[in-house]
Amino acid sequence: MSFLNSGGVISQLLACSVLSSIKKLVSKTTIQEPTFDRIIVVYRRASPKPNMDRGIYVKHFKNIPMADLEIVLPEKKNPGLTPMDWVKFLASAVVGLVTVFSSLQMPTADLWVIFAILSTVIGYCAKTYFTFEANMATYQNLITQSMYDKQLDSGRGTLLHLCDDVIQQEVKEVIISFFILMEQGKATMEDLDLRCEELIKEEFGESCNFDVDDAVEKLEKLKIVSRDSIGRFYCVGLKRANEIIGVTTEELVLKARQGSISA
Repeated sequence: MSFLNSGGVISQLLACSVLSSIKKLVSKTTIQEPTFDRIIVVYRRASPKPNMDRGIYVKHFKNIPMADLEIVLPEKKNPGLTPMDWVKFLASAVVGLVTVFSSLQMPTADLWVIFAILSTVIGYCAKTYFTFEANMATYQNLITQSMYDKQLDSGRGTLLHLCDDVIQQEVKEVIISFFILMEQGKATMEDLDLRCEELIKEEFGESCNFDVDDAVEKLEKLKIVSRDSIGRFYCVGLKRANEIIGVTTEELVLKARQGSISA
């Protein structure tokens, strides 16, 4: 009895899956595609001469779906005739040749009929080919438009953007390290590293390998973090830290902008 019940369930599931598959054939389905928020492509063009100096190309793109990743690469594969196009070509040629030979075998072959058949076959092949060329032109225009919309910068602008991102990343590491010492008190290098990673995990839900060594080194150079006799790090007060650091370049630029706006 158990076996029969299982078989009935399997048959019902198969019937449901077949029905759902048939429904999907005539319906639209929305899928979720992984998308890269930012992509930087660095490449050199190939050269037949091994010792020839080649320039380095740097390009910056945004919002690139994984399925469309190929469009940002320098060497793109242009599509050719599809198997269905080749089937149309071959079927038209075979039908045309068979019809022509059949007409020639007749005792009274009409040249106008043969000419009409050949014209029809050639016209159909030409229509298929030119349709393919039109689709290719549309495809190339879509790629060009997509590249234009998604490209943020290239060359020197991308390098400056990378430098700015690196600086911002290091500043954030310094701020997080100082914040942990200010809020949680003295800590060894290992404890500080663990606390910073736990803070990022709690606030953003992301795991990372925090570069605490570089952050503490910068804080020590700024003289707002020191070590005690047993090697634990501690920081000065926030007000004193601002006095030691002084006015930053960014603050000077912001004040200058505000002054020009008020003037």
